[in-house]
Amino acid sequence: MFDIGFSELLVVFVVMLLVVGPERLPVVARKLGLYLGKIRRSFNQVKAEVEQELEIEAVKAQLKENALKKEAEQLQAALNKNVIETEPSHYASEDASSEADDEGQKDNNKAT
Repeated sequence: MFDIGFSELLVVFVVMLLVVGPERLPVVARKLGLYLGKIRRSFNQVKAEVEQELEIEAVKAQLKENALKKEAEQLQAALNKNVIETEPSHYASEDASSEADDEGQKDNNKAT
């Protein structure tokens, strides 16, 4: 995250030693470490919560996609069923009309 080398850490340590003093430096360093640990833990907790929310959203999207696929399959099955149901009646009406045409032609042939 931060690009801090050894020389920068040494400068920070010397400045802290001069500002705080040698007798209070261990106490300040300990408190600083505790606060940095708390900040790091809270940051990791927020990061984990965001990742969990993203996973939940991905699962919701997958469930929605699966539901849409299932609905599309049901609609396709219903459409296929309707097509199959209407085809025999369509052919039956064609057969009836072709039989009537055949009888009409027979009648015309007999008349001539």
